[in-house]
Amino acid sequence: MSFAVGVSYYGVIYDIMEENGNMKIAKAAALIMSLSIAGMSLAACSNEPEPVSSDINIISTQAQGQNTGVSLPNGHVDPNAESENFVFTYKGCDFVVNTVVDESKFPDEDYDAQVQASCAGQGMATNYKFKGGSFWAETYPGSDSLYIVTLCDDTVTTAEGIYIGSTMDKVKEVYGEPSTATDTLLVYEKGSSELRFNFDANGAVNGIFYIGKF
Repeated sequence: MSFAVGVSYYGVIYDIMEENGNMKIAKAAALIMSLSIAGMSLAACSNEPEPVSSDINIISTQAQGQNTGVSLPNGHVDPNAESENFVFTYKGCDFVVNTVVDESKFPDEDYDAQVQASCAGQGMATNYKFKGGSFWAETYPGSDSLYIVTLCDDTVTTAEGIYIGSTMDKVKEVYGEPSTATDTLLVYEKGSSELRFNFDANGAVNGIFYIGKF
């Protein structure tokens, strides 16, 4: 695990582009647009994490009742989050928005942590990039509580098997009617969390986000 301090607008795209010289700019642009559509506060940002291809196993978002990488009370914390919110799970470690990040419960050290200016609001936040950028998580600014988890490529999925590239019809078939729906966005709400799916012009998923509603 490596740890850096800096300001890099989520601090992910620069690392990914450096490690993967063949990344397509179009993919980065798609994520930028999808986050904007999702209603993220991106006024201070110019780039977003880029989808990364990597040789790793499919990671399920199914809660397994094992280690919880986010747990103890702190600012932006919902005491019912672990039982009521959407959960992303990696190697038995649950990532739940609006709960506090506990790095000691991460399943391994195969991640990078970077303190940087947050696009969620004013202040500094900690960004965790896992498996070379296949997914990443970030805290609220000035807090240890988890704000967002982003799935960046098709090697990671939701518990129900939705991934980058899935169709809008498939998402609706799996999750039912969303609380918000447009041609490019479906939003599902659960507890104090949202699960957002953004879509490109062809109706394919190009962004998946677990977001705290605080």
